[in-house]
Amino acid sequence: MSAPEEHGLADQVAIVTGGGCGLGRAMTLGLAQAGVRVIATAARELAEVEAVAQEAERACGDDRVRPLLADVTRAADCAAAVREAVARFGRLDILVNNAGRGMKYVSDTFLTEPSRFWEVAPDTWRMVIDTNVNGPFLMARTAVPAMLERGSGRIINVSMNRETMRRRGFSPYGPSKAALVVRNRDLGAGPC
Repeated sequence: MSAPEEHGLADQVAIVTGGGCGLGRAMTLGLAQAGVRVIATAARELAEVEAVAQEAERACGDDRVRPLLADVTRAADCAAAVREAVARFGRLDILVNNAGRGMKYVSDTFLTEPSRFWEVAPDTWRMVIDTNVNGPFLMARTAVPAMLERGSGRIINVSMNRETMRRRGFSPYGPSKAALVVRNRDLGAGPC
């Protein structure tokens, strides 16, 4: 493993939404190993991000990861995550918008039987769109002032490949990730 200084990330502060499992877990641990102090959020289960924080502490020897229960669909929770980063670590350099809701909320058989968008329950549609499109907006909207105050910052929006966005039967997940990519381009950023 290379030293944290080699990555140019040592002593930076990040928020990783959805930091308790999958890609979020991997990114949280990778950032911690690169010397970044991380607020890792979960919307429903604090135990997930607590386990990641403990794993990071065993690997890094300190408490670089702070677990936090925060739902990206709630502006107050987004503000709490940013406040926690600034209060605990003194700044915010990186926001990783990773939290997301996928097709498993639409159907258990989405991989073998394409869903029909007109059969998706409106509450399920709203939950996926709210998490995957509005959540990154709310987090970025809250994080940017802290980054502007420091004079720099990075926002990384985790999306999906183009084929998944267009895959038959993948509504609302595919369209929600396409919206995120289009918003990245609107902001002058590249696709993630």
